[in-house]
Amino acid sequence: MKKNNLKNQIGASLVIALLILLVLTLLGISAISTTTFETNIAGNERLYNRAFYASDAGVDYFFSRGNFYISLPNSMGTVDSRADGLALGGDYFLINNWERIVSDLGPPKKYEFKITSEGISPNFPVAGRVNIEAVVEVVDTTPPPEYPGGST
Repeated sequence: MKKNNLKNQIGASLVIALLILLVLTLLGISAISTTTFETNIAGNERLYNRAFYASDAGVDYFFSRGNFYISLPNSMGTVDSRADGLALGGDYFLINNWERIVSDLGPPKKYEFKITSEGISPNFPVAGRVNIEAVVEVVDTTPPPEYPGGST
């Protein structure tokens, strides 16, 4: 009787081994898809960071040219880093608009600029784009004119 029970179990180890192999295959496929997904997330974050820093470079560029922009009208079109010859490693920024607010409370004059800078990191098939809105304060460093009335 024992011999018949053993004959009925022939091939059971093959079925168990195939089931274990199936489970391991599914775990491997899941690990590969997770890795691919994480790689895509890291690539998108890299694009976002590059675009953010390009946009931040636009704010810094505007700030460094603050005294120049005091004499310009409120809007002059778009400032493009590529047109100004600024190399950002393939990335670029656009300063789309600004609004100038003059504080006439006394010398020195203070100017506030509300600017919008857009950083773009071109990449195939999509591009990273980030908009930054910032307020930049510029102080006019020209000395005030002499008082014409003499001493009081």
